[in-house]
Formats: sequence, structure tokens, C-alpha cells
Amino acid sequence: MALPSGFAEVHWHSQVLQRRMAFLIYLPPGYPEWTARQYPALYLLHGSGHDIQSILRDVQPEAHVSLLGEALLVIPNGDQAWWLDSPMLPDSSYNRYLLELVEFVDRRYRTIADRVNRGICGFSMGGYGAMWTATQHPNAFGAASSLLGTLDIVQMYPLYYRLGQLLGQDLATWQQYNPTQWVARLSQTALQFCTAENAFDRAQNEIFAAALHSAGIPFEYAVYPGQHDVGFVREHIGAHFRFHRRIFDQGTEGQ
Repeated sequence: MALPSGFAEVHWHSQVLQRRMAFLIYLPPGYPEWTARQYPALYLLHGSGHDIQSILRDVQPEAHVSLLGEALLVIPNGDQAWWLDSPMLPDSSYNRYLLELVEFVDRRYRTIADRVNRGICGFSMGGYGAMWTATQHPNAFGAASSLLGTLDIVQMYPLYYRLGQLLGQDLATWQQYNPTQWVARLSQTALQFCTAENAFDRAQNEIFAAALHSAGIPFEYAVYPGQHDVGFVREHIGAHFRFHRRIFDQGTEGQ
């Protein structure tokens, strides 16, 4: 499919996964002309059953990307691997791969390579990936956001087949990989997440919000009409782009 204006598909070799991977990148209009200017970057993680092409088709981020302001948008391909390093499948190290991609983007493009100017966002499986990555690498991302994220995965134990493949059947392992268990690490991270009134993940988001509240960590959380589907993501992704732009702008003011 033809790419929207400003978007490019980039192929690169991941040392972590030992194979060629692809990602989409959006460069703001002024990027080619301002050869000395550096830019913030937002990483957008797709959900299960999606890839970089289906995000363009179904989520249509190009309709909202101007809300990011002068920032790069990076959309990695994460397959069905839940953006984690599987203790069961040694070749499925998609969290290390994601951090490897961040380093690659920082080398190849004119990013502001610090946590204040780097955000992470995702939907469904990607919402899990965004919050999981933020808890495990608090020095990498200054802001994290999620739409319909599965943020308390123990509620899916042991019936969710793909997580069972990745994490095994030991509840303690699921707890170890559960973002809700690690909220204390998010004390310096700007947080926004939302879900739908009729989404299966709503209870997980409520538990995640309660854990943050108990830890005294500020966050923005909303429940909107709808269900767990890509239409919800398409409707609300713009608000998340605005959130990350606000954090980027605050970082720029502080420099």
C-alpha cells in the first residue's frame, strides 16, 4: 500500500532477533530542511493481530500526526510476541529488540536522545508493551500511554493461549511480567491510559489505576464508551498524541 505523506518504511537487521525487521517512521515537514535540528520521538506499539501496515490501514495515525507537533513517530513491527523477552522461547526477545531499535533510530535520525524527549504508546498488546517497557526501563522513556492495554495480565491467567506460550504456566512468572506489579518504577514517568466501557481489559485498567493511586503516582485515566476494537483506538489516538506533545513541550521548556 502507498505510504502517507511523511512516512517511510525502513528495513534493518536486528542483532537481538538475528533477522531483518521493518518499521515505519514519520518525519515532520521541516525535518529535511533543518539539518541541525533535533527532534523528540514517540514509539507506537501495535496490538495482537496487527502489524505496521494494518496500523496505517485501521488506526490511520496520519490523520492525527500533526498533533504531535515537531516530533518523529516510530511504528515498530512486533509480530505476536507481546513486546517482552520470553523466558520460554529464547528467540523471542522483543523487549531487548525494542530497545535496540531505539538505539538504531537515535543513531540514524536527529533525535533528542534522552528520556524527556522520548515517549512510548500502544494499544491492546501494545498498551501492555508500552507500560511493561516503561516499568522495566524507566530511564528510557519519560512518558508512557496505553489504549485498551492489558495492564494486569494475571487476570488472563492461565487461559490466554499466546501468553501461555511466552510465559509458561507458572503464575509467579505471569506476576513477574505484570506491569501492575512494577508501578513503583513509574514515579518519574508521565502516564496516560484509557479503556472502553465494554472492553474486556477494563478491569485490568482499574486495577492498574488503583495500584498507581496507592503508590501516590500521578496519572491520567479515562473510560470512554465503546469496546475493545480498533475503532476505539482510531477515535482516541489523537488524544494520546496530544498528551505526548505536551510532555515533549515541557521538556523543551526545561532545556
